[in-house]
Amino acid sequence: MNIDKPIALSVCVQSLLLYVVCAWLFPAQAEWKLYGDNGKAEFYYDPTSIDVQGDTVAVWEMLNYSFPLNRVLSNRSRKQFDCSKGTFRVLGGEFFAGPLLSGDIISQSQAAEIEWRTPAPGTRNLELMVLVCPVKS
Repeated sequence: MNIDKPIALSVCVQSLLLYVVCAWLFPAQAEWKLYGDNGKAEFYYDPTSIDVQGDTVAVWEMLNYSFPLNRVLSNRSRKQFDCSKGTFRVLGGEFFAGPLLSGDIISQSQAAEIEWRTPAPGTRNLELMVLVCPVKS
């Protein structure tokens, strides 16, 4: 059997690209760890998704709501923290009709926020930043 090399290479590149996109959108075997609950939502993060690049850290966060908010019962977002500046931004995410990322996707965004924000004291964003930013001595 003779396989045309350019076609085989094209198929391999397309398969690799699809794998990379799916890996970013759907982290394999997420290990969600509960890190907060305010009675209205449970806050989770996936320690296996932490990606450290110099002073920045990206991580997946999931919120599981106690009651629907605009038909949404859960959401997943990719957050990026600049640990040296103490700021963060959302890189993208999805909102689900069911609990724990189940049901129909109500909305989604893959556009990163341009502006970096400072998390307010006492917020889950600050708590998550403390959890994922490496301690430098």
